[in-house]
Amino acid sequence: MVSDMSTTGDLQGGAHYAIPPERERKSAAIGPELTACEFVASHDLIALMASIRPLSTAVTCNNRNISYAELVERASLLSETLVRNGIRTGDRVALLFEPSTDMVAAVLGVLGAGAAYIPIDRSLPPARIDVILADAQPAALLTAGDVTPAGSFALPVIRVDDLSGRESDTPASFPGRTGPSDPAYLIYTSGSTGTPKGVLVNHGNLTASLRARHQVYPGGPVFLLVSPIAFDSSIAGLLGTLEAGGRLVVATAEEMRDPAELIGLIAKHHVTRVLCVPTLYDVVLKAAARAGTELLQSLEVVVVAGEPLPDELVSAHFAALPRTGLVNEYGPTEATVWATYQWFTKPEPVTIGKPIPGVRVYLVDDDLCQVVRGETGELCVGGPTVAQGYFNAPELTSASFLPDPFSDEPGARLYRTGDLARLTGDDRLEFLGRVDEQVKIHGHRVDPGGVEIALRGFADVGDAAVLPNSDRSGLIAVISPATLDTNAVRRYARNHLSPAEIPQQIYPVAEVPRGSNGKVDRAAIASIVAERGGVRHVAGAHGQQVDPRVVAAWSEVLNLATVPSDVNFYDLGANSLSVLRLQEALEAHCGVRPSISTLYQQSTVAAQSALVSKAGSEDSEFGEDNLLAAQVARAARLRRQRRREGAQ
Repeated sequence: MVSDMSTTGDLQGGAHYAIPPERERKSAAIGPELTACEFVASHDLIALMASIRPLSTAVTCNNRNISYAELVERASLLSETLVRNGIRTGDRVALLFEPSTDMVAAVLGVLGAGAAYIPIDRSLPPARIDVILADAQPAALLTAGDVTPAGSFALPVIRVDDLSGRESDTPASFPGRTGPSDPAYLIYTSGSTGTPKGVLVNHGNLTASLRARHQVYPGGPVFLLVSPIAFDSSIAGLLGTLEAGGRLVVATAEEMRDPAELIGLIAKHHVTRVLCVPTLYDVVLKAAARAGTELLQSLEVVVVAGEPLPDELVSAHFAALPRTGLVNEYGPTEATVWATYQWFTKPEPVTIGKPIPGVRVYLVDDDLCQVVRGETGELCVGGPTVAQGYFNAPELTSASFLPDPFSDEPGARLYRTGDLARLTGDDRLEFLGRVDEQVKIHGHRVDPGGVEIALRGFADVGDAAVLPNSDRSGLIAVISPATLDTNAVRRYARNHLSPAEIPQQIYPVAEVPRGSNGKVDRAAIASIVAERGGVRHVAGAHGQQVDPRVVAAWSEVLNLATVPSDVNFYDLGANSLSVLRLQEALEAHCGVRPSISTLYQQSTVAAQSALVSKAGSEDSEFGEDNLLAAQVARAARLRRQRRREGAQ
């Protein structure tokens, strides 16, 4: 660390930052120092917390509570089982779980055995899961309940719920011994070659990231976990909460799908902190506006991350929750969850803020020289949270993980994010896009080039070009030849790509427009989209009865001109957040609000048209099988009725 500091200031919570004087005219931002302490692995800290408060509730999920003592006993039993099955320090173990208490125990159990965990996204197609497992080469796979391992990759399977618990008067300990350089987890992200790439994070990286989190967010929260474990943001809630002695409220898969149920969880458990993508928080706020924002009053801090934060959402937050802090976090998986943050106490322009404790951020040109303050440069992250690199990919690693030329620390490294930013006059970082074509779609990193390669893998596709749509909420694909069956291409995409990578719009053409240099002609593709996207209409099976209002709702949510009447919502590149927006759009266009579970079951335009036609009233709610969601929905109906009576 450079010790000669002259320009200083304060961050939220009393944190202190400084900028070296020789770099004041350059684009460098230095985070506050991390609190110095001896290295202790995260799972060992949680075991220590269990010895201090064994009977306190650690995890709540699906109306079940487990104490710290019970959690650590279950996790340590799993650790011992893994060790008996030959798992050693440095091995890797895949996790395939529904959100549950078993999932939390499994994460701790793998870490406690000295191994690294590989979280597998259950929404991925089997072929994609096979690719990840073939690359990661895990020694075993953990799962629970009725979750069945997908794909054809063969490896030993251990079911956590098959292990019988043990009784003990004192909390258990973990058999594995881990040091800072031992791997903690391996998370896969989209790759430009069409193959996912795994980011390897060690315990030193993880400890630094979590220690910074405790400095910025002190205290033990009641944390609502809505991030799947395949998202590295889950680490902030899962391990961060348990290290701090807080209570982790894990939303089930069904609860994650419905904002009314999430609001119910917040109200019931007096949740104080939540972290989610801005898109999800937007629909939660809108649901709370109908049901009553008093249901969210327990929230002390709302953290958003994973995609750009709109200014309008900042204003909406403080209009609804003026005393609740709002934090915009930024950080790639390669920098261990987060690197910078902006803490809002009132509406103000959105940036990605300043570096977290222990982190250094530089804005550089193509030659890795710092740009002048105020100029645009590539954002590079330095410090102890910089991950080890990409697993089994030395060339990719050497291209993005470099020796840090701006640090005097031995072995210091720098990660080139590929993100563009500039340093403002008040030392905040303004995010300005990408140096490449990579986009964030609902928190997922998506590389259009990788999607192109995957589409060309379909035997009938001769060429493909993939671009983000106008609002960067999804992808557009232009494929050749013109005779291609788009539904067949969609089915292929669904079997080989993650949901965020499936193009929403597919345009077959005689030849993909390219310039003389072979690059995609963006102007020509824009003309194709404009020409074919001028009129919204339905394409699908002949004779199907469709409601034009349902078509309008789908068009609005998916940004599509042509809406197939018989194609599954998710085959058009939709995801769980799209379903939430569809629920809003159907209420706006049709006057009915089907439940989220109903929309999952009735997932075509034709099916939803039939659903709407059977609605008994404009306030109908379909398929409410969750008590909390039903209570929230009834409160919303009562408020709408009162507003109508007041208008009269």
